[in-house]
Amino acid sequence: MMPRPAIGSPSRVPQAYAPFVSRDFRLFFLARLSNAFGTNIMMPALGWQIYVLTHSPLALGTLGLCVFVPVMLASIPAGQIADRFERQRAYQAAQVLLVVTAAILLGLTLGGVRAVWPFYLGGALFGAAKTISMPVATAWMPHLVPRDHFQRAVSWTSSTYQMANTAGPVLAGWVLVAAGQASVHALAAGCYALSLGLARAIHVSSRGGAARATSVAGLFDGFTYIRRDPLILGAVTLDVVALFLGGATALLPAYAWDVLHVGARGFGLLRAAPALGALVMGFWFAHHPLRRRAGWWLFGAVAGYGVAIVAFGVSRDLWLSLAALALVGAMEMTGGFIRQTLIQLATCDDMRGRVTAVNMMCFSARSELGEMESGFLASLIGVVPAVVAGGLATIAVAVIWARLFPGLMAVNRLGDRRPQD
Repeated sequence: MMPRPAIGSPSRVPQAYAPFVSRDFRLFFLARLSNAFGTNIMMPALGWQIYVLTHSPLALGTLGLCVFVPVMLASIPAGQIADRFERQRAYQAAQVLLVVTAAILLGLTLGGVRAVWPFYLGGALFGAAKTISMPVATAWMPHLVPRDHFQRAVSWTSSTYQMANTAGPVLAGWVLVAAGQASVHALAAGCYALSLGLARAIHVSSRGGAARATSVAGLFDGFTYIRRDPLILGAVTLDVVALFLGGATALLPAYAWDVLHVGARGFGLLRAAPALGALVMGFWFAHHPLRRRAGWWLFGAVAGYGVAIVAFGVSRDLWLSLAALALVGAMEMTGGFIRQTLIQLATCDDMRGRVTAVNMMCFSARSELGEMESGFLASLIGVVPAVVAGGLATIAVAVIWARLFPGLMAVNRLGDRRPQD
């Protein structure tokens, strides 16, 4: 039997904070928060570093491609790791690899390397490490809280990334100005090391039940599982296509440098604004779980994301741009919260790692490949037209997917979903 988390007396705790009654969930939450800080300090600063070296939007897109390729190659094996092996140890191994990645980037920076390709390799190593970390963490987390607290736990763990995504880029910008690029990578390494230590202190462990799935065909069970369930298929593909086309954050260094002329500190604010909006929505959902019309909220969030992208694209005022980016983050958090909750509740434990791995591959495709697409399009038609076109395309996708997946639009209460046999 799977060990159950130690649960105290939730009746004395406000419902919004009920998941934190579990000591192990508290440690898990802090481990994920520390991991997210490492990523949201290191990767924005790496994008800035590459743009300063090249002044090329295409170079920013290339960084996204370098992160995506190892994600694509390693996602399926990572799902197998999450479903077949002990998840706590697998998570710790991923954190070690992330520490090594940050240390390599630190060494390149201290060595005064001016060539771009070694930094691309660092981005590729980061992609491989996060590919292991995410499915393992997602498959591990449901064992740390009772099902009644699961929706709030998803909101809180989703908020870890947004908390870090709010403060991390601002902190990275300050450290860049005050202490230089090398200090940013050193700080990121420390965050990953802290995540490793916190994960080691968690008592509840879990091992996937798919040890029997060793055939080549078993490697692709995650794709089969998603394809069989129209709701999961619609949710995953909506995320991929809409946010792939609307990826403006890759061009923020170009906006900070060439459009808004706000420098490194302004870049940190721009990079943090979407996360601030997302963080507000994360706290809102933790205190006010979505009780009905989840499908309408999902498609409305995607359309609102596109509108906010267009507003950011045409803005020439820093504060208006920050407001538009905050709305971008709020809409992305809303859609992401609904998708994550729906997918995790609809997936059985023995498949959760593989389904998460496929979902993460799709997430990376829309994120890193979206960055490549944005950089390439910006190099052809300009930064501002590329952003505006992406926002308009996102709105169109929301309308088209609502017609293709009416069952997804009709989803009412997320908690009613159960895994399909």
